[in-house]
Amino acid sequence: MIDASPVSMACTVEDVYKTEGFESFICKIAVTYAEESVLDSSGRLDYNILKPVLFEMPTYQYLKTGEVLGKCMSMGKEEL
Repeated sequence: MIDASPVSMACTVEDVYKTEGFESFICKIAVTYAEESVLDSSGRLDYNILKPVLFEMPTYQYLKTGEVLGKCMSMGKEEL
């Protein structure tokens, strides 16, 4: 798997939502396999190195990830 992709995730299907023309699967990640070169010093995925690609529906476009926009709980707050 690692030869084909630096990260592979095995998932289990938790639920299925059926809509006209589509089935959406809600999955739980069971295990993650990762090449060491995409891990940080703590052994976690480093998205700045990995730069995952996103698939967006319904436009059927692939999007690359980019820069960090801000930190979730502090974005927009002034430093005291």
